[in-house]
Parts: sequence; structure tokens; C-alpha cells
Amino acid sequence: MNALRTLRSRTVAGSRFRQFTQIRDLPVLIVDEPSGIADPDPAPEPLEVLLAALGSDLTIGIRAGAIARGIALSSLALDLEADIAAAPMDMVQPAPLGLEAVRVAVHIEADAPREALAALVTRATLRSPVANTLHDGTELKVGLAEAQGR
Repeated sequence: MNALRTLRSRTVAGSRFRQFTQIRDLPVLIVDEPSGIADPDPAPEPLEVLLAALGSDLTIGIRAGAIARGIALSSLALDLEADIAAAPMDMVQPAPLGLEAVRVAVHIEADAPREALAALVTRATLRSPVANTLHDGTELKVGLAEAQGR
């Protein structure tokens, strides 16, 4: 069995800075970028979606670890926050962009020692594909697609 699998999505630009992303046959994910223009129906911005992916991945890992160790969780919630470096889009040579730091506070209620809960969080973080991508980086290739029918 090959451990490598390919994930796919398709993002189509809408009006202003709104994007519509299709993942498998799930409902369309709407993502926006704050533009200073009032929007009656704001959508999350791209880095907020990244935080949601991290929170979801860590929560899945913590719950799976708890189940494997017979720890019953009565509640689990993660508070995520990130500091972002932003630069004006018209800069010729932009400063480094993106997240400067991400902080996650894990709130767990369970009938288990604090050390056991901390071990769940540590293991979930080490085994989280999203956390590892943020921490270790990944190869990124972005390029113009081949022209079709021209």
C-alpha cells in the first residue's frame, strides 16, 4: 500500500476578493480577503481557514489518542490565534508575508491526570499533517497551466 495520496481542490475567483473552492463533492467553501469594502456576508480569509484546518486536525488527533488510551473526554476545545505580517500589495519587494507565530490553547475536561492529557496534545501535534506542514514546511510549486485550445 502506497502511503502517498493526492488531495485535490479547485478554486474559482468570484467578485472582489471572494473565492469559491470545490473539494470532492462537498459544499463549496467560500473564502474572502478583507478589502476594506463593507461586505454584508463576510467569509473567512485564507489564513483563518488555515487556522481552522490546524484546529480540526489537532482535535481529531487528540480525540483519537484519547479513544486509544481509554480516556473519556467530557469536553475538548481549541483556541487558536496567529500573528500575521502584512505588507501593502504595491510594494516592489514585499517584506516576508504570512504567519509570524501560531498559538494554540487546548482546553480538555477528562477524568485523567494532567500529564496524560498533555501527552495526548503532544502526540496529536507530532502526528498532525497540518502542524507538520506549518512547522517543517513543504515543497511548493506554482506555475501557469498549459493553454487549452489555442
